[in-house]
Amino acid sequence: MAAIDFDRLKFYSLEVLFQAQISKSLGDASVVVKFSCVTVCLLYCLSFIPSVYSVLAVTPGFIIPPHFRVWTLITGGFIEYRIWNMLIDIGVLVLCGQLLEPLWGALEFLKFVLILDVGTSLITSAVCVIAYVATFDTHMWFLQFSGMTGILSGMIVAFKQIKPEQELSLSSLGLRVKHAPSVVVLGYSVLCIVGILPIILLVMVLSGTLIGWVYLRFYQPRGKGVKGDLSESFSCASFFPEAAQAPVSTLSTLVFNTLVRLKVCHKPVRTYDVGAPSAITISLPGMDPADAERRRQKALKALNERLQKLEQSTSWPSLDGPEGKDGPQSPSAVDEMPEIVVDQGTSKRTEGMPNSSSVPT
Repeated sequence: MAAIDFDRLKFYSLEVLFQAQISKSLGDASVVVKFSCVTVCLLYCLSFIPSVYSVLAVTPGFIIPPHFRVWTLITGGFIEYRIWNMLIDIGVLVLCGQLLEPLWGALEFLKFVLILDVGTSLITSAVCVIAYVATFDTHMWFLQFSGMTGILSGMIVAFKQIKPEQELSLSSLGLRVKHAPSVVVLGYSVLCIVGILPIILLVMVLSGTLIGWVYLRFYQPRGKGVKGDLSESFSCASFFPEAAQAPVSTLSTLVFNTLVRLKVCHKPVRTYDVGAPSAITISLPGMDPADAERRRQKALKALNERLQKLEQSTSWPSLDGPEGKDGPQSPSAVDEMPEIVVDQGTSKRTEGMPNSSSVPT
């Protein structure tokens, strides 16, 4: 009996600590994170009311006229019908608010969440419509789906961007944050193939991952007119194993160049800003600030070395002039110098006298 009471006490203590940690995190969170968490909780409670879930969840056949339920593109991403899904959504939102919002700002964070929400709903609905056209299965036309699966997948892509080399604390295989999107997609693929999870969740994960990468790679504003992140560590090939990165890089470059020719995308232009107060500043769009600072320091060092070589190879004229102490003195100047003759304690000044003249004493 004593052991049972001790286990209950330990369980209650952990529960109280967990609730305190969640309460503290929510208390420190911004308005955007609090509003998102409240929306998830509210929609979860409303899902118990009959027919409310069908009105708020996404149904591909009801988005187009005559039903035209366009609001489900937003509400579908925040409504959950399982309590553990709701708790996971709240925990990830709080974590994203602590890591991403200080870097991006509240407005950019909210915009990213809405882009993932609406984009995932549209792409998943389009896949269902294509499947209906191909198979004439009415189940795909009236399939209902909801949840933050796509939003959370896009958030993981953002973590890969800001902290790619940080190790995952729950992994003993040496996995890093940059491997997390690939691991999530692989895990959902296995679970959906074996039938543990519905296949629609895999479509949502792939949609959220793709939308998050495209927005962060090409469209997210980063200041001074710069958009996107063009670093090699955030390329499309970086989401695949090293053995497959070379062919994936070739294929992704071919697809991107084709989209540029079709004027769907714009080729990024690298600009150099030399108008800074320091010697030289190089600004490359889409590159990491640390990488840009390293390039700036390297260019500044090269410029200073060139200036030092130029100073050493150039002989500057003397500032004393030809009549200074280093210059030669003319004979006339010596002859014209006054001479002082002392006669019985009296000083006598004679000017213009030759050196051979003598004064009788």
